[in-house]
Amino acid sequence: MDVNSLDYSKENIEKILKSKNVKKITETLLYLTFNIDDFDWVQNTMLRMISNPDENISRLAITCLGHLARIYSKIDREKVIPCLKLKAKDKRFVGQVEDTLNDINMFAK
Repeated sequence: MDVNSLDYSKENIEKILKSKNVKKITETLLYLTFNIDDFDWVQNTMLRMISNPDENISRLAITCLGHLARIYSKIDREKVIPCLKLKAKDKRFVGQVEDTLNDINMFAK
């Protein structure tokens, strides 16, 4: 099943994000970032997914926050920055966090 044929209701999105299917979760995170016009919900979803135990999902959620800053020209710094700084304490995520912070500083007012 390709990403365009999936049911992207909020209820189904939540089911996908709770699943163990990394491919579907990453497709869904990208879909949310570029296609759902609900900034607060998408931002909060990415913040939640940063804590996912799968490294690829966590990395993508970090990157998607940078995309949100670029797309919407805003980000909730009080929520996002502390979360990113905490994630940067793990060496595996330093690069993604730095890129995302750069995007936030460049694009979010």
